[in-house]
Amino acid sequence: MNDVAEPYMVHHPREMAGQLINGNWIVARWEHLGEDEDLDHWTAVLREYCEELDVDPYVINIPRKSLTIVFNGALPAPTFEQLENSIAAIEYHRFLEREIGPRPLN
Repeated sequence: MNDVAEPYMVHHPREMAGQLINGNWIVARWEHLGEDEDLDHWTAVLREYCEELDVDPYVINIPRKSLTIVFNGALPAPTFEQLENSIAAIEYHRFLEREIGPRPLN
């Protein structure tokens, strides 16, 4: 399965850790990391919440795109194509200066 859902915004690191438990991955735009865009602090806070939930986060920083990808190291990693599609979707929203909203309710 290489389909990628429409991106949605998750704000709190605890909720992000919960998404990782469910096998989802995170593509974090650095401009959304807070006022200082402090990647090290954001990563440390996310790791703390992951530890509380017994999640082993695997973090990949992509400086050229100002993005960080995080997935659960205990679960199968997303495929290259899935990651490529996720990054493309984020870049599309960024290009259009379109905000990514919360997860839609089904």
